[in-house]
Amino acid sequence: MDKHINESLDFLIDNEALLSYELKTLLKSFKEEKIAVGFSFGKLCFWHYEAFVDNVHEDIYKVAAAIELLILSFDIIDDLQDKDSDYSWSKIPELSLNVALAMLVMASKAIEETSFEHKRSAITLLEEHALASINGQQLDLLNNCRDEDSYIQMITQKSGSLTAMGCLIGEILAKGEVSKEVQEYGKYIGVIQQIKNDIQGLKSWGPKNDLLNKRYSLPIIYLLSQKNDVSKSVENYYNDDIVTVLDNNAIEDELTNGGAIRYAITIKNVYKFKALENLERVAINELGKEYLQKLIR
Repeated sequence: MDKHINESLDFLIDNEALLSYELKTLLKSFKEEKIAVGFSFGKLCFWHYEAFVDNVHEDIYKVAAAIELLILSFDIIDDLQDKDSDYSWSKIPELSLNVALAMLVMASKAIEETSFEHKRSAITLLEEHALASINGQQLDLLNNCRDEDSYIQMITQKSGSLTAMGCLIGEILAKGEVSKEVQEYGKYIGVIQQIKNDIQGLKSWGPKNDLLNKRYSLPIIYLLSQKNDVSKSVENYYNDDIVTVLDNNAIEDELTNGGAIRYAITIKNVYKFKALENLERVAINELGKEYLQKLIR
């Protein structure tokens, strides 16, 4: 399926008459860098379309590609804002921003040009969920989500909106309507993946480490709530105390053995069980279900 989505991406780029050769070349090179990660959002769309139709229309691959264009544009903008990426677009931010803007417009345009009966509803879903994700990204950049509830709300908007979007666009193109169950587990997939990233991001002391960058995530929120020597040193560091020297070994030990990582895993598992419960109520085929279960676990 990755191959079909990739071919559709090439088709959309090659056939966009309003883009210059230079923009198309950059767009393709950025897309090539993301191939190794796979087209998970496009696949969410495909499996939820395929589940509810008798015959798969080839245009679904164009819609999946359109969704991947929007996701890649968000990834580029996110990396430019965070200034922590090794991707080539971070080396030429001014030009990359134009590529990201072009992809945003191309996403809805590509869906509009398909033959699906419910394409306008799909575009509405794309726009609504994209705006919700942008709102979540704004909250993330403000770095004010410093308790469990506000942090979960933020990642639900930022990440959950995009995973839900992939699922719901596939469903609405097939049925002309969406279901609460797909909306719920689609959203939870994004929350689960974000928490996994948060945990993974604390395992190395590099430039992307959330704690070193004074960012908040569930393990860090838990750590700061403990009121011990380690948490106090981290709190001082976050408050710009220039004499604070972080003890990396003590912090790693506290994160691992003090309950912070276990706490984040527990929250992730709450959403995992909620997602699986909703998935059981949806008549999706075994291949699609297996793919979703992998993302949920």
